[in-house]
Amino acid sequence: MTMSKKASDTCPCGEPRRFDECCAPIHEDPRRARTPEALMRARYSAFARDAYDALIVTWDPATCPTRDSLATSTARWLKLFVHDSTQQGEKGTVTFSADFIDADGFQRLSETSRFRFVSHADQWFYVDGDAQWRRLDIGRNAACPCGSGLKAKRCCAQG
Repeated sequence: MTMSKKASDTCPCGEPRRFDECCAPIHEDPRRARTPEALMRARYSAFARDAYDALIVTWDPATCPTRDSLATSTARWLKLFVHDSTQQGEKGTVTFSADFIDADGFQRLSETSRFRFVSHADQWFYVDGDAQWRRLDIGRNAACPCGSGLKAKRCCAQG
C-alpha cells in the first residue's frame, strides 16, 4: 500500500477504524500518540503505507536508519497482532507480531519494542527492539495470513 491509497480505507494497524481517523492524525503530528502502543500502531501503518517520513520523525535519532535504507524494503505488510503493551513513566514497551510477504515468501516479525517519552518534544519515540524473524509455512491452498478469507494463491501469494 502507498499513501495514495484512499484515506477512508480501514487502518492497517488492525483497529476497526478508518485510517484517516486512526493512524493518519499521528502521521501528521506524532504528539497525538499518547501511549507507546498508539505510536507503535501508527508506525506499523507507516510501514504498510510506505510513509517513511512518519517513521523517521518517530524514531529515536540515536537509532534511526536513513530514509533510503527504509525505502529499500520490498516487504508488503499484511497483519498486525499486539500482544502486550506497558508504560512506566517515560519508558514503554510493546510486544507484537506482524505478518508480511516479500521475495522469500510469507514471514513473521515478532518483537518487543522499546519506546521513550521526551518531555521537551512532548512525544514518544521508538528506540529499538528485540526482534525475531521467521518464515511462515503457508501453502498456496491455505488461508492467506492477511485475514481476507481467501486462499493464499488467490490473494497475497498471487504472481
